Amino acid sequence: MRKSQLFIILALMALLAVINLVTREDAAGKEFFGGLPWYGWAGVSAFLVAVGIGFALRDAARARQLLEEPLPVKQDEESQRAQLSQELLDKYDPDGPNYPHPVIVAERCIGCHACVDACPHDVLAIVNGISTPIAPDQCMEDTSCQVECPVNPKACIVVNTTKKIPPRKVPARNAKFETNVPGCFIIGDVSGTPLIKNAANEGSAVAIRVAQELRNGNGHQPQQEADYDVAIIGAGPAGLSAAVMAKRLDLKYIGIEQDTVMSTIVKYPKGKYVFLKPETMEWAGGIRLPGLEEYVEEVVEEILDGPHKSRAQELLAAERAGTLAADDQQLLADARDRYQALLEAELTGTIDEGGRTRLANARRKFETLLEAEDKATLAQLLEEEKAGQIAEEEVGKKDKLNLARAQYGDSLEAEIASGRLDAERFQALAAVRAKVAGDQREVLLNTWIMNMKENNVVINENESCKAVKKAEDGDYFAVQTEKGKEKEKMTYRARRVILAIGNSGTPMKLKVTGEEMKVTRDDVTEDKVKYKLADPEAYRRKKCIVVGAGNSAIEAAVDLVARRKGSDIEFRPPEERNEVILVVRSDLKNDLKFGNKQQIYD
Repeated sequence: MRKSQLFIILALMALLAVINLVTREDAAGKEFFGGLPWYGWAGVSAFLVAVGIGFALRDAARARQLLEEPLPVKQDEESQRAQLSQELLDKYDPDGPNYPHPVIVAERCIGCHACVDACPHDVLAIVNGISTPIAPDQCMEDTSCQVECPVNPKACIVVNTTKKIPPRKVPARNAKFETNVPGCFIIGDVSGTPLIKNAANEGSAVAIRVAQELRNGNGHQPQQEADYDVAIIGAGPAGLSAAVMAKRLDLKYIGIEQDTVMSTIVKYPKGKYVFLKPETMEWAGGIRLPGLEEYVEEVVEEILDGPHKSRAQELLAAERAGTLAADDQQLLADARDRYQALLEAELTGTIDEGGRTRLANARRKFETLLEAEDKATLAQLLEEEKAGQIAEEEVGKKDKLNLARAQYGDSLEAEIASGRLDAERFQALAAVRAKVAGDQREVLLNTWIMNMKENNVVINENESCKAVKKAEDGDYFAVQTEKGKEKEKMTYRARRVILAIGNSGTPMKLKVTGEEMKVTRDDVTEDKVKYKLADPEAYRRKKCIVVGAGNSAIEAAVDLVARRKGSDIEFRPPEERNEVILVVRSDLKNDLKFGNKQQIYD
């Protein structure tokens, strides 16, 4: 029994005695101590002792529970900080100061601006697509740059600090994109790793990882109870890339999307130019790099008109060298516009037979080229492996090689040798890829949706995932969904799960009075506050307030007063122009695109 409990019991007894002494009555001239006979006091004492024993038993049960629970592992500060090896320090910070400052591991950096935005002292900036310490002497050991770095292992690491660096507030995953639940992977925006290019690459890499794991066994036996090899939840750039790659790898998959395929891109303003950053990152997604085919000889010769078809190689070589004549520049521009028109007509079902044949020929040649490029990539990886140049953390390269071995076995090298792209063309294609910085919203959608159709990829649209549960009777997951407007309940059993859900369904709200107001125009009721500008043309001669300091806010403000013509803008005529006020809390974000800065000040 605790001392506090004994004190309470004695205090209660004393209080009761005082009360009885004050209020006692003389019964038949016989007095009792405190107004109670001995058996009264015995009963009260027994009651209080019983209460005390009850407290003691409760505390004993709590103590026993605490003793049975495993003790939390206490980590020292060294193990809680991401550390740089001496080799990496010598490579990236050979003459670094001995005070705290960030070091960037270039091959890990994806140029996402997370560390730049997080640093309150302007220590970092993006230089040539890579985060770079430009003022290390201004570092105040804030460490938020390292916290917000989304890659694993970290690309931004604060050295010479003894501070305890907290984990990033995003779902935990390892370098293979796997969560703490074995068999459940997480990719794309929800993982805290932004950028379309990175999301597409992660989708491809995780599908390869799943295929390799299932084919090698990896300690798991095939489950008769499972209907699918993998369930892919979400069909944005990450999810669609994973689905296309899963289809190519002959995985039995189920794709689930609560909205429509690429709904985030669909909701972008019409004509929006989407940058595929960073420029230094290679495109390795299951979905095709948008705009690439328009710079490839095999495709260009199909979209050029009659007498110019044979000039495709000559024209593209001159374009790459910067020596293309003005007339030929227009010739290529017209051909590319015609190609985009064919894609649009195909999507809308208005394409004629000649256009369909032209597209089919172009795609067949392009796919053959990509297959040859893939073989050349495998050959390069084999050479790196033999030379011991593949680092331990480069799991993507290892997975790709292991999967190829599982597919081709002993004939891998012979398979690679047949039809692989020659070294000169391989380098030329890589150079073309590096120059594709992005494209308009419509081009991205056309490319990816047609890429999906070419691979016969099927996604269940308007089906919302409600739960993912690990099965108790085997190595698989039960994915529970609600399908369509009727919310039909479905359950899919899959051996692996890829979570590729985005953040577009949870916009950042203003939290001000009137934010939930509705407005009715032409018998149509809609929200007065919008969180995305889907169609700028729907707004004419309106008074609009745009709130925000990032690229999306700037682009929305510009689109309400002007129209985009490639990288240029053309102001709307006065009768169509809106009156726009841009509200910024403090200052424009420091990662604002240069083109947007120009447009806002113009």
